[in-house]
Amino acid sequence: MIQRVSRMWPPGVSVQLTLWYGSIFTALFLLCGMVFYINLRNSLTANFDTTLRLRMNQIEASVSQQNNVVTLHDKTGELAGLITGDALDQTEAHATRRGSYEDPNFDVDLDTLVRIMDHDGKVLYTTPSFRAITVPASSVSQPLHDQTWIGTVRAHNGQEVRLYSAPLQDDGRVYGVAQVAASLTSLKHTLRSVVLEMLMIAPLALLLSMAGSYWLARRAFLPIERLSRTAATIKAGDLRQRVPVPRASDEVQHLALTFNEMIDALEKTFIRQRRFTADASHELRTPVAAIRSMTDVAVAQDGTKDECLAVLRGVNLQAQRLTHLIHDLFTLAQADEGEICFEQEPVCLDRLAQDVATVMEPLATEREIALEVETCEAVQVVGDEARLIQLLMNLLSNALTYTGAGGKVTLRVTATGSDAQLTVSDTGIGIAPEHIAHIFERFYRVDTARSRATGGTGLGLSIAEWVVRMHHGTIHVESQPGQGSTFIVQLPLDKAPGS
Repeated sequence: MIQRVSRMWPPGVSVQLTLWYGSIFTALFLLCGMVFYINLRNSLTANFDTTLRLRMNQIEASVSQQNNVVTLHDKTGELAGLITGDALDQTEAHATRRGSYEDPNFDVDLDTLVRIMDHDGKVLYTTPSFRAITVPASSVSQPLHDQTWIGTVRAHNGQEVRLYSAPLQDDGRVYGVAQVAASLTSLKHTLRSVVLEMLMIAPLALLLSMAGSYWLARRAFLPIERLSRTAATIKAGDLRQRVPVPRASDEVQHLALTFNEMIDALEKTFIRQRRFTADASHELRTPVAAIRSMTDVAVAQDGTKDECLAVLRGVNLQAQRLTHLIHDLFTLAQADEGEICFEQEPVCLDRLAQDVATVMEPLATEREIALEVETCEAVQVVGDEARLIQLLMNLLSNALTYTGAGGKVTLRVTATGSDAQLTVSDTGIGIAPEHIAHIFERFYRVDTARSRATGGTGLGLSIAEWVVRMHHGTIHVESQPGQGSTFIVQLPLDKAPGS
């Protein structure tokens, strides 16, 4: 039933907290009420028994024995109504002979309940109402053996009566039994009144507690409501907004700080995406515009065969550049979506460096640049061989692009501690310090050095940084303008046995 109601009307957090508080308060109230009731009942019963003991002390002080004759001396007059057992028996017998005897309906709530017996169990003194209660035999036998007896018995009409039996002694010898009793009606009535009052107070207290719980819950969630309003403003597109941070060092403050950190990251991501989209559009537009310009000129003029071939070569060059750019963009897009899976296999990095250098050697020779490879030991890592080849080719291509004729590019592979270190050094134009922090950003170019005239896409170093990061490595650059650059890559060594 509760689940059906929850599906039809899902309560908010404040209502849920209120219901939880109400349930807990109800359970605590019931528990405390039970403990209070039990303690009150025990306390009232103990007081009741104390009253019976005091009356028993009064009776013991009024009873004496001389020459085996038990005598009652009621000096205070509080034992009025006591008659001898013989007198009571004679009265009942006389009424029976006349045929008019009826079992009297004694009121145990109002009458005094006292009985005194001798050591043989014969009733010496009693109140008429005492015969209205059922007395167990143990309540007489135990006191005759010098043991006090106390317990709850019932009257003939079903009322509960508390009975106290004690031995009558003279010089340590038991000569009789005194019994005193009192109805528990007043005690039951007191307990019943307490229960009714608690049941009347409980709903009001529960309603007040739930109202207070709801007010406290709403007040506690005010900072979160402010967070929600600020988040709604940010949702509209204003990423410069930040949620207010409470001064109290609590969970809400932590949530606000985390939310602001998330917004900072989103703002930076959106800025990079906008810049990336703008740069990509510009980079794509440049070769397309060049191709269109060359074809328009070729169509408008009747050129010779050589001129047409020159136009086709230019178109082919721009198409190649466009192809590389689209391929790099597609690679980075897949990287951002996490759709590229890297192989995890042992790769000999020193041999891989030799092979890539052999492939790049013709380009270095064409540009009159010396390309050297330094490997003094076998270096093995775990990774994707195809992506590591892409890393080496991008770094070498970048070094060859920005190193002039007569320069030198050095590829070095070494093992340092638990890492494999790959360095690509050149004697090119270098990079200014203010640009080093941005060198791995997509489409980032230094105006005086990273010109599009070189034919690059501006994505090679970004792809290189992504490959290194996916191999759990690091990459950084050291450079001085006019003195060349050194790209340093560190990758974890293969820790497999025998590596």
